[in-house]
Amino acid sequence: MPNKKRLVELRIPSIFGYEKVAMVTVMAVAARLGMSGERAEDLRTAVAEACINAIEYGNREDAGTPVTITVSIDDHHLIVDVRDRALGETRPHMGRMVDLQNPPSGPHANMGLFLIHHLVDKVDIICRDNGTHVHMAMRLPEMVLH
Repeated sequence: MPNKKRLVELRIPSIFGYEKVAMVTVMAVAARLGMSGERAEDLRTAVAEACINAIEYGNREDAGTPVTITVSIDDHHLIVDVRDRALGETRPHMGRMVDLQNPPSGPHANMGLFLIHHLVDKVDIICRDNGTHVHMAMRLPEMVLH
């Protein structure tokens, strides 16, 4: 496993609209590392979706329960981790598997998960009783790697 260096840790309340703070923060770090254009926008959208899911489903919109976002880098990737606390009776549940060839349709059809999987280079979603951890990685531009 490559060395991982934490750059930023952010805690936002589980209130819709605060996902924008995470988006701006991640975009600032991405720009600093030379990531721009469509790649940066894809990451921004994936971060927004992960935060919205954490606020709505993981933390059940409990303003006092934070969503934690960490931004780090390893030898080749910008890494964003989004964690919730899995409140209430609804424990983390992935639903049916995300099929990247056939986008979901209808309300509550895992569209956010579909977008996350489609927009970032690597994604791993870990569901536990104490919370869901969405681990997303985007390859850094070559100029940063040298």
